[in-house]
Amino acid sequence: MAKPSRKTTRKTSAIYKGKRQRMARGRTTIGSVKPMHVAGVMLTASVLLIIYLWRPSPQRRADDLPPPVVTTVANTWRAGPGDIVAFADTMAQRSVHVLSGLGVPEENIAVRRLPEHRSSTMRWELSSDIPADIPLAVSNLWLTRLTNRLGGSVIEGTENLKGTQLSLRVGLDSKHTNLITLRRSQYVKRKNGRIALIIDDCGYQSRGLLQGFCDLPVPITVSIFPGERETRWMAERAIHSGHEVIVHLPMEPIDYPKRDPGQGAIFSHYDYDRIRSVTREAIAAVPGARGVNNHMGSRVTVDRRVIGYVLDEIKSQDLFFIDSVTSPHSVAYNVSLEMGIPSGRNAKFVDLTDDPVRIQEDMRSLSMNARQHGTAIGIAHAKATTLDAIKDAIVALKSEGFEFVTVSQAIR
Repeated sequence: MAKPSRKTTRKTSAIYKGKRQRMARGRTTIGSVKPMHVAGVMLTASVLLIIYLWRPSPQRRADDLPPPVVTTVANTWRAGPGDIVAFADTMAQRSVHVLSGLGVPEENIAVRRLPEHRSSTMRWELSSDIPADIPLAVSNLWLTRLTNRLGGSVIEGTENLKGTQLSLRVGLDSKHTNLITLRRSQYVKRKNGRIALIIDDCGYQSRGLLQGFCDLPVPITVSIFPGERETRWMAERAIHSGHEVIVHLPMEPIDYPKRDPGQGAIFSHYDYDRIRSVTREAIAAVPGARGVNNHMGSRVTVDRRVIGYVLDEIKSQDLFFIDSVTSPHSVAYNVSLEMGIPSGRNAKFVDLTDDPVRIQEDMRSLSMNARQHGTAIGIAHAKATTLDAIKDAIVALKSEGFEFVTVSQAIR
């Protein structure tokens, strides 16, 4: 995160220099040595060092070489050298999304195209009054992350002495392209936040229970198992009811075979072609699916190679991916971002117990996450106790001003 200066008149570069380490050198007394002897020893040492550094590398067999890496940062769009216009325009658009996600009303965000000038690369100016309860440090953090992800950097950052205004100059290749100015205001009310609720494990339950989730009065995202008795029926019914459908893709857990992910699962020992094929068949089995999230998968989602193969197929079909976060060590969300796939991650499972009171408490916890971060994704499961509990929680949260959205809207 760029660290803005607290002075009003000076601007601090976002480049940081580390401290140099110094080593104390001891002195050793030696007998008198002729200069020619010293020169000879130094020459010999130099020759040996050159031979060591330039020795040929041992030949490696093809079997010893690592497999090709599919999930690399090169797969994501990042501004290259000279992509000034593309970087500036993308930064201007996505900065609005970042601020909106933090709870800034979009009507308060003004974006202005600056006149072209031969001696300046500055292209866009964004200014906004933001709610006083959003720390400038939080806005700084998220905008800096966006800048870095797009391949640019925060070149200058300033904050006034009162801590009420932040200015960032961002750019590419040390050239300024975007000016962002944020002012905290007590007159701007923060949006309470957006909640995206995923209903997992759909497909094998009774139609009556599944219809109950379709009848919820807010948009939800229904995650459906491929190949179950009611897979197709639930997909069609959910879409007809105005909800969103994604594929609940089974993946190998860390404790397999103690826990079995079920039919059509992705296993870590599968090769590239098989993983792509299994993923492709799962997506085809769920009509109208717009994305994918993982069922179990605590072994697969910690392996960049395996989850990368899955994400290659997801990307080829222009779908989004949600990391269910079934392992605290999951890299699936980060890898999907690196590949340029629209992505999100689960913030909380809201029904790890069947206790209705606890489920409503977990929904409240999810809403606090949404209030803090602007948007939060939560996961519930297609169970009768869950349906009853979240009905009451939805009514309460809507009355407080929280907005329920689909996952695709949440990760926009």
